[in-house]
Amino acid sequence: MKTQNNRPSVQDVKAAAHDRWHGIHASLGIDPKLLNGKHQPCPSCGGKDRFRYTDFQGNGGFICNHCTPESGSGFDLIMLVFGCTFSESVARVANVLGMNHATYAPLSRAQRQPATTPPHKDQQAALLRLWQQTKPLTANDPASLYLQQRGLSPNVQTLKNIRFAMLEYWAQSIENRPLLLSVLPCMIGAITTPNGELQGVHLTYLQGNHANQWHKLNALHPQTNEPLPAKKMKSRFSGSLKGAAVHLSTPNPQGQLIVAEGIETALAARELFDLPSAAALSCYGLQYFQPPPSVKELFIVADNDPNGAGIKAAQSLALSAVKNHIQAHIWQPENIGFDALDELNRIRQNGNIEH
Repeated sequence: MKTQNNRPSVQDVKAAAHDRWHGIHASLGIDPKLLNGKHQPCPSCGGKDRFRYTDFQGNGGFICNHCTPESGSGFDLIMLVFGCTFSESVARVANVLGMNHATYAPLSRAQRQPATTPPHKDQQAALLRLWQQTKPLTANDPASLYLQQRGLSPNVQTLKNIRFAMLEYWAQSIENRPLLLSVLPCMIGAITTPNGELQGVHLTYLQGNHANQWHKLNALHPQTNEPLPAKKMKSRFSGSLKGAAVHLSTPNPQGQLIVAEGIETALAARELFDLPSAAALSCYGLQYFQPPPSVKELFIVADNDPNGAGIKAAQSLALSAVKNHIQAHIWQPENIGFDALDELNRIRQNGNIEH
């Protein structure tokens, strides 16, 4: 099927690219060494091992713990590396596949170096406006009820930097236009530096039922039937989230603080060990977490990932903390695949912790 301007449709290009993304990305100038499924430097933002090419279900997928911790598609990778729009990425793929006469010709060998991403405008004002729309948790709002549904304490009113709002959920249409899908309850986490400067927000979109049971959004794109991400992040600018975290509470008078990856994981660790906590939001975030100046003793809670990513990030952070004269301890659940929330629920089911 061709569109009115005789270009193939997004659906046609996507179908033709299925299971061929490795060759497409290499032809466009992304180093094939970065496309082998191993942890690598990101072709956009660099680093050491934050990027992994997954090609999930033949769709050219990837994960960068800094740029796209929630994963991206084959088109997203082209947009990220070359700084182009969605329609331009589609045209480039179509041209590689010989589907049109687009002006975005395959890159010559001399050009096959990943392009640098142009600097992004500072979005702090927009982030502050969004944060001003939020409301404190009340124990009965959807965000609080969601946390309780996950097995966490209903005592959430004292949490720093976690709030609630009704927010629009936007996606991208197959015509590359903004598509408003719904207005949904959302748990919002303020991502800040150790001194409290806003660097981004973490959004967890929720859905519920008449029984007031709330859970993470589980929905499909109405045009493509692809799963919609329940969690999103917005940052001030590229690189602004490095070292930042959702600081759920301040260090105690003894200078003690827990840091874990996810928000729910950090809240569970707070209940397990009765210490204040922060959420670094990813393995990358954990590795580069910057403790507040008052921290003297850091308790690092690692997910027990089958690939060992959690413990490696924790060990890297511990080494950095010790170099900065901060005592560091690492804790990890014994069961593979468990995080602190899994452990909290396991212990609670055995009757060892009261809710």
